[in-house]
Amino acid sequence: MVTAGYVERSVTVNGLKLAYQEWGNPSAPPIVMLHGFGVSGHMFDEFAERMQDRYWLLALDQRGHGDSDWSESGDYSREAFVEDLEGFRKALGLDRFILIGHSMGGLNAVSYVNTYPGHVTALVLVDVGPESSKEGVDNIVRFTRGPDELEFEEFVQMAHRFNPRRTLENIRERMRHRLKPTEGGKWTWKFDRRFRQPDSGITVGWRLSNDEMWQLFRNITIPTLLVRGAESDVLSAEVAERCVQEMPAARLVTIPGAGHSVPGDNPDAFTEAVASFLGEVQRGEFPPKAATEPPALQQLVEEQTTARRRGPGTMTLVLAGAGAVIALAGLGFLIRKGTEARRERRRPATKRAFGTVREAAPPIPPVDLELARERAAETVARLAEISARGARSARRTIDDADLSRARAAAGELLAALGETGRHAPELVREAAHRVESVARRRRKTGRAQRLLWLLPGRSSRSRRGWFR
Repeated sequence: MVTAGYVERSVTVNGLKLAYQEWGNPSAPPIVMLHGFGVSGHMFDEFAERMQDRYWLLALDQRGHGDSDWSESGDYSREAFVEDLEGFRKALGLDRFILIGHSMGGLNAVSYVNTYPGHVTALVLVDVGPESSKEGVDNIVRFTRGPDELEFEEFVQMAHRFNPRRTLENIRERMRHRLKPTEGGKWTWKFDRRFRQPDSGITVGWRLSNDEMWQLFRNITIPTLLVRGAESDVLSAEVAERCVQEMPAARLVTIPGAGHSVPGDNPDAFTEAVASFLGEVQRGEFPPKAATEPPALQQLVEEQTTARRRGPGTMTLVLAGAGAVIALAGLGFLIRKGTEARRERRRPATKRAFGTVREAAPPIPPVDLELARERAAETVARLAEISARGARSARRTIDDADLSRARAAAGELLAALGETGRHAPELVREAAHRVESVARRRRKTGRAQRLLWLLPGRSSRSRRGWFR
């Protein structure tokens, strides 16, 4: 049956008593609601009252808040909140449910979906994103760290100054769930007093980098509605728009006349937006095709906008680095080729000719090469003998020597040594025969001495004089 109003209940999870408010029919689709910092599950009272005929609503007082126990160890980490929610789910026998989170509760919801993705069918995030405005956060901290004990009406006036969108009657109703009486007859906050002590060393939530926070939101693939108060000083319009662009299946709704506390600032518009979203999810109509398949031009604009915000991606940097390496390698290759070309132009013509012969000649088989070397050695020995016989005559008539034929013979000898192994013996023998013929025909045997300069062991500088 449908419950008119709510029932206060509690469960024990991880050694702590966790209070919650139950609205609606347990046979209806369940909705779990997580409040923001410093308040309690009662911040969803207006919304739950309007939705109790369609859903089973469970507003949890998270550890250290409302009527739930404080953590004796001061553990208010994001992981602790997430494990509390998982224990709460198991205690109530929930398998699949809708999850709504406001501010701190929204970050707990994001972390829960990342940790236990199989239990949440749809997610509603209320005025929370990967980044928060420092000004808005500072305002909340100053409000919650104000006077610790006051008269009830003093707290009401202070809260009204903080959020003038609400009526005094509405704020009085809300403050009855946020305050408790002291032994001295005054009132104080229900949430853990250590939250109000700057030197307590207690950290609420996590300490993640900006990129890590954004990635947690991008990881969420279930249908998601991001609700932002049009007058919020915590979640900027720019961050909200970027958030839904980078999440796979998300939509942004802005509620007019609402600040950070959207459900209570404009409960009618908030309820309408959430009810419409959940109806689309249940009918399988979310996200609409227009949102998942934007026109090509619109998609390009969105991608370029996201790229400018993110800066160059990893793949872009890798490709740019590879391109730089290839460009430097190409530049080095061109420089080397230019240097080689200049060296080639400065080389003597004869060296280029012999270099061409060596490059064009086919490789000499090992056996023929050995034979060529033996024949060359015999030629050297015979030339040495000729040189010994004619040395004395050469010194007397060296000026009359006709060296043209000797030069030709020497060139033929070098060419013969550069031929293939198959023809090397015959060519070497023929060159040697010509040298011997020249030596016999000329009495001036000094030419033989000069032929020795062509043989191995002589410097390149000496040989250059023969081919000028």
